[in-house]
Amino acid sequence: MISDAKDAPGAIDQISTQFGATQYVVKAQIHAGGRGKGGGVKFSPDRESALKNVDSILGMTLITHQTGEEGQKVRKVMITEACDIAKEFYVAITLDRAKGRDVIMVSTEGGVDIEEVAEKTPEKIQKIWVAPAVGIQGYQCWQLAYALGLEGDVFKQALSLFAKLYRCYQTTDASIVEVNPLVLTDQDTLIALDAKFNFDGNALY
Repeated sequence: MISDAKDAPGAIDQISTQFGATQYVVKAQIHAGGRGKGGGVKFSPDRESALKNVDSILGMTLITHQTGEEGQKVRKVMITEACDIAKEFYVAITLDRAKGRDVIMVSTEGGVDIEEVAEKTPEKIQKIWVAPAVGIQGYQCWQLAYALGLEGDVFKQALSLFAKLYRCYQTTDASIVEVNPLVLTDQDTLIALDAKFNFDGNALY
């Protein structure tokens, strides 16, 4: 992440060297969702456009459905490599207080507001419940991967991802872990393209 446009050329060069990237995405870093719709996430097909997007996003007042009309000033941006997306998914883990269990939610409708999916097409959100004392089981990872329609090597990648994501949720005392979108690339690789974490302050040591 950078907070000064002067640091952008070095950051881009580092990404190019480390990942062999030639295309980039510039993302505003604020505590609110809906950044893409508000103009805070820009695809950059080359180095020059990435530099221009950094200039335009840094310092802007970004207004989304979660910021209110006053918006939030963008003081930092993240520059990352762009990837070829074949499909987008949604994955989240949180506590279902009514059941006293963790609930894992997945949907094939990634990359959009999950509230909108829940309202218009709730059947596209699949849920399983996990007993915290037991932890996620192998068959539950299978259920989640099947719910997303994954097959072959990507299916195996998903099994590992769900297990590690749940372990991350538990060990960090998170109140929610949300990956949106989880993407399947054209190279048949699963990547957590964007994520949100909230932590339980009462668990701080």
